[in-house]
Amino acid sequence: MSWRGTICALEPPSMEAPQVEGLKLGKLIGHGGCGHVYQVLGGSPPERIVKFFDEAPVNRALLEKMTLRLETGGWPAGVMQVLAADFGAERAYWITPLVAGTEPGVDPIPRNLQMWLHEHPGTYSWKLVKSLARVIARMHERRVAHGNLKPGNIFFSEEGEVIVADWALGNMPGIGRFAFTDAVLYQPPEQLRNPNGYLDEAGYRWDTYAFGVLAHRILTGKFPRCHETFDIVAPASGVARKEGIQADLFKIARSLENQQEFRWPDEAQNPLEEGFRHWIDRCLSLDPLLRPSTMG
Repeated sequence: MSWRGTICALEPPSMEAPQVEGLKLGKLIGHGGCGHVYQVLGGSPPERIVKFFDEAPVNRALLEKMTLRLETGGWPAGVMQVLAADFGAERAYWITPLVAGTEPGVDPIPRNLQMWLHEHPGTYSWKLVKSLARVIARMHERRVAHGNLKPGNIFFSEEGEVIVADWALGNMPGIGRFAFTDAVLYQPPEQLRNPNGYLDEAGYRWDTYAFGVLAHRILTGKFPRCHETFDIVAPASGVARKEGIQADLFKIARSLENQQEFRWPDEAQNPLEEGFRHWIDRCLSLDPLLRPSTMG
């Protein structure tokens, strides 16, 4: 697969945090294609972070709309709660709980799947897959397609429960600049070619496909399609992101379509597992009409 193409460079980490009235911000603890994350110092529990969104790669109106849908009626179980937000500020931001391991004098380590991929496949892999499916289903019930699923956006509570974050970001309609993240490795061809489909409710079937890729990787350790190439560009377990990757999304879409078939590495252990695998196979269909319409 050719990965030659154009991609805008990530903005360098800010040296100084923007000001938010009433908040004392610590140092920069993370940055990615859509913004920069700072720890909030002091205040009452839970420990918090604030994410400042870069202007060009984020559709503020869409992000606000989907966040309000999730918040209305109470946050669904397993969805990262936004404690406060200002999408109209000069630098849009939201505040969420800090979901990370913390030790004195050490930067927080995100408690997410990206940091723990090396544990899969393993004893709890099927439990994780089923839990993830339930959370995405709850989002779909609120009429929110995530559209940006990847291991780094799947967090775990201290009790080990799944928490999904960072919806409606990344390869979305109405953005001024696209910044590559490994989320594109989990996206179906139609999203890679036309992110505007999100506005026509195509995002639900994008999520079922992304779930299928995540499930297959969690259960087998491999991407179902294009594994040799995807495995090179995906960040390794324990590494938040891989810098300097260039990609042509249309070429990725064609490469996926050129590998219609995929296979499981072994036989299902029992009829129940066989049924679940068949469900994942449907999610992984390259024809969106053959996928489940939602995760519900």
